[in-house]
Amino acid sequence: MKKREIKRNIENKFLKLELTNETIDDIYESLPKIIKICNKKYMIDLIYNNEKIDIDYITKNSITDKKLIDIIETVHAINLKDVKEKFNYIYDTVCAKLDERIKTNYCEFKDDICVKYRRKGSNHKNGCCECKGRGKCKYLIDSVCTMKSCMACKLFTCHTLKTMGITQSINDFVLTKYFFTSKQKDILQFSYWTPKEIVMEKLMKTVK
Repeated sequence: MKKREIKRNIENKFLKLELTNETIDDIYESLPKIIKICNKKYMIDLIYNNEKIDIDYITKNSITDKKLIDIIETVHAINLKDVKEKFNYIYDTVCAKLDERIKTNYCEFKDDICVKYRRKGSNHKNGCCECKGRGKCKYLIDSVCTMKSCMACKLFTCHTLKTMGITQSINDFVLTKYFFTSKQKDILQFSYWTPKEIVMEKLMKTVK
């Protein structure tokens, strides 16, 4: 979709977005433009196969199509006009996606020792949650994270993982890639060992 086409479909501060199986790819590619135009000023009515849908459509219909999910989540985020509410939604949604990745045990923990330290022949436990110079994260108790809300920790991949082709970035997700400024992305990606509420405080201080 071109910018003028998006703007042409706005009426009474609402963008009517017609979504079909044939237009998913086009609308997905247009998400950056839609966010830029609508995020602050306009609401979106999302119509999928002639039915108005909202964020609950994903779980109610067990949707697995990544592009469709990204479109629905993006529209929901745009429609949240309270900035703090928007940031909270995006943070929680992306953390949930990262949690699903973590469940695959890509750090290859065995008896609390990750692949990095097993390769070194070390018995160091707790991986990057406990490191030389910085000590152990205070939220790690009995090798279990009691915080579970730090996006930066969930995003982090060490050098060993990178050599294995395992990398993660704040820009892997539509929500964090296009809704945040560079400064806000740095806060999200590098606030290690930090609870969500403190990260939110940092983010809100950047909002003009």
